[in-house]
Amino acid sequence: MLHTLWAAFAAVLLTIPAATATMIVALVHSSSPLIDRIIRLWAKSVVKAAGIDLHAENVELIEPSQRYIIVSNHYSYFDIPCIFAAIPQPIRFMAKASLFKIPIFGWAIGRAGFIPIDRKNRRTAVKSFDLAAQRIRKGNTIVVFPEEGRSRTREMKPFQRGGFLLALKSELPIVPVAIDGTWNVFRAGARRVTPGRVTVRVTPPIPTAGLSLRDKEGLAAESRSRIEKLLFGNTEQPS
Repeated sequence: MLHTLWAAFAAVLLTIPAATATMIVALVHSSSPLIDRIIRLWAKSVVKAAGIDLHAENVELIEPSQRYIIVSNHYSYFDIPCIFAAIPQPIRFMAKASLFKIPIFGWAIGRAGFIPIDRKNRRTAVKSFDLAAQRIRKGNTIVVFPEEGRSRTREMKPFQRGGFLLALKSELPIVPVAIDGTWNVFRAGARRVTPGRVTVRVTPPIPTAGLSLRDKEGLAAESRSRIEKLLFGNTEQPS
């Protein structure tokens, strides 16, 4: 329990100055590379404070000059800082609209170019994907959790198609990423943070240039299959 309290305290302590610094920089230049350095430093610090032994595999498959749509499984609040810490890209997430209402933190992620989405409202959700397309044009890699929320079992929830449509419209490669270990560290519904190893595994990019919107189902199936194999070794998921 003491470790959980420390992890929570450290997260707050680290987030306030990082969010403040991000806001200040973003007011001057919303796409400044300094924002990415601040976010990455924040992520590494949060991961370390939680006692996560973070490892990254096959990150060299991601070209520094190329931008991507990253799709990943989603078990934990720690998935986000683990991706930031493991993958050296100018990353922006599509995040719940409610997060943008949090003082300082919400203002900072809004200024930094993160994308609010309310999936219960179809009209605003469509606008969010339009905004994501704008972020891509500014040179950002977009991370999408196609399960649209944390899974409460080890079994992944069905993949929704929005992120794959975004990849097709932008013609950016899709990179399926498996985050292995955050379920044990702090899964949905858990009350304690348990230190442990987390591995972020990158798979080869899937090209989308020249494909049509009809290919979204195939892209979703291929991405899910790759993530399942990295998490479970086969396509049979444990409950």
